[in-house]
Amino acid sequence: MSQYESQINPRYDDPDTYSGKNPPDWEARRKRVYRRDDWTCQNCGRKSGPHAGDDGERLHAHHIQAYANGGSNRLSNLETLCEPCHQNSHEHNIFQDGWVGDGPRRYRIGAVRASLRGILAALIMSVWIALFGRLILYEGGTPLGSLVDEAIWIGIPTLVVLVFLLPKPRVVTALLGVGTTGLTAMAWQEFGVSLELLAIALLVWPPVLIGLWAIVRGHLKGTQ
Repeated sequence: MSQYESQINPRYDDPDTYSGKNPPDWEARRKRVYRRDDWTCQNCGRKSGPHAGDDGERLHAHHIQAYANGGSNRLSNLETLCEPCHQNSHEHNIFQDGWVGDGPRRYRIGAVRASLRGILAALIMSVWIALFGRLILYEGGTPLGSLVDEAIWIGIPTLVVLVFLLPKPRVVTALLGVGTTGLTAMAWQEFGVSLELLAIALLVWPPVLIGLWAIVRGHLKGTQ
């Protein structure tokens, strides 16, 4: 549950349960709608918020079915519209009614935070893959060296993976997923359901799961 969802009181779904134009939890409701709709106008497709920096349109949460027609404040009855589209959807001047929108500047910190999370996720994935590669080399007969030697063994592969991962996270995560599935299948055939299979799964699956999480959450977008 997101911070906005936890602040939403279902009681205020019904406009008759409060006085005034907007429910007391309107701030949380409209921001939850923006996030659900990926800060994208559901009419024209214009993106704002973290996608557009300071150049995006101001966003509004619009009631699909108006109060006058029996509409409610449920999230399913709310959609994200940019300011021009919201104005065009009404026959009167919406700014005379005290509409509350959200400008793109509000999301600058959120966008930076999302980017930092993506970089952190990519770094964790890269280190994890490098450590796994070093483990394979060790099992293949390459002995452990000095601290500097091991830093080189792990550091260089980490940087190589990171260089490929940041611009192409989906491609790299997909390749990792294919390889991990293959290793898991081989372990299944050799060990069956066992502690060995569990140990291998715990070694190879975390970077794939981290990558999927970061992509789904929008922290790792890449250029593909």
